[in-house]
Amino acid sequence: MSLSNLSPSSKVWVYKSNRELTSSEQEFIRKELDIFIPQWASHGNQLFGGAEVVENWFVVLAVDETQSAASGCSIDTSVQFMKALGKELNVDFFDRMHVLIAKEDMKVQVHFSELGSHSDWDVYNPLVSNLEEFRSAWLTPIKESQFA
Repeated sequence: MSLSNLSPSSKVWVYKSNRELTSSEQEFIRKELDIFIPQWASHGNQLFGGAEVVENWFVVLAVDETQSAASGCSIDTSVQFMKALGKELNVDFFDRMHVLIAKEDMKVQVHFSELGSHSDWDVYNPLVSNLEEFRSAWLTPIKESQFA
């Protein structure tokens, strides 16, 4: 299930929760991901994927497309999985109007229109497209982000 065995060019999808996930919710999510990832397929071919719960707020899914490419159907399957997971936990993983920002040890969820008043903070960039970007530029100063 880990992302560590995947190519840096692996396609990434970041799902932010609308609230911080409890430790028991995170454990539940990990167990569900352990079931989902080995079954995730594209046109009958198993995807070489991974997933992790990150920073108590995010579920990150990835597919190493050097092994097998994700298709529209396989992406739809992952979206349906995340919607079902959210429904089970009463969590919204699809609120794109709010982002998570961080400064020192604090994390705060704000509406994206409020980012200008937090320009000395960092933002968790939900728009990273591959694992390399996720590892190197996921947490970015707001003033250097596409939100500036």
